[in-house]
Amino acid sequence: MITDLQSEIPNDPVTPIPAATVISLRDTPTGMEVLMVQRTKKADFAGGALLFPGGKVDDSDYEVLKLDRCSLPNDVPDNQKAIRVAGVREMFEEAGLLFVRDNGNTQVISKERAEALNNIYRQDLLSQKITFHEMIETENLVVASDLLIPFAHWITPTTGRKRFDTHFLVAQSPNGHIASHDGSETLDTVWIDPLTAITEAEEGKRRVVFPTRMNLKKVSESTTAESAIKLAKITPVVTVLPEVHDVNGGRHLKIPIEAGYGISEITVDYAASDQPPPTNPNT
Repeated sequence: MITDLQSEIPNDPVTPIPAATVISLRDTPTGMEVLMVQRTKKADFAGGALLFPGGKVDDSDYEVLKLDRCSLPNDVPDNQKAIRVAGVREMFEEAGLLFVRDNGNTQVISKERAEALNNIYRQDLLSQKITFHEMIETENLVVASDLLIPFAHWITPTTGRKRFDTHFLVAQSPNGHIASHDGSETLDTVWIDPLTAITEAEEGKRRVVFPTRMNLKKVSESTTAESAIKLAKITPVVTVLPEVHDVNGGRHLKIPIEAGYGISEITVDYAASDQPPPTNPNT
């Protein structure tokens, strides 16, 4: 039985894919809410789960840097710039929010301009008829990468068959911009109180994978979008690479207490961990 389990795990860990995930916040009369999307069940990652918008870094994100259309200082490494550009692009593709400025303007584009760009470009981006950097160049835009603040950094455990090196970024939603799902990778967009999302996951009403639950909990410690962003700016990001051991009914994970989640060990079920169970869960 142990041999069966080991045969599923590559001899050398799979190289994790760089990715960005955006925790977009807004304030309402009843409290702070976070934007989440529901993935389709056929999605190649976390099918059917409620997630923050995000995805892997691609070549077009680096092309934005070549155009000098990224609003981050030169001392920020290109790979870190590309992660934040990817966050902006994925937020637009998956949820319709657009963190950009017209070139030479200090303010994020208006909701009317965002809606117009949505209507013109979003479906073509999703169908890969155009690239993000082509839209940025054509419309003379600058990616407002400075508005996405590093919040957390998670790397899929070394035993994963598909691994991601994911940077969680926190931002305040552009004023008035309307969120909407893309109809292909995402089935719905939801503005939700972070603790409500956790409760609904615990009650089985929603599927929320472990890293998402932990970051919902972490962001819920702030009461407003502004305070969450201020806290993120002064809090060092500690990388989380969970140590994982299979136990009956789930997985036991160890994470650094310094990462700020208030725990160092936890057991989660297979669905929450977003990893398939071993051939024999009792091994």
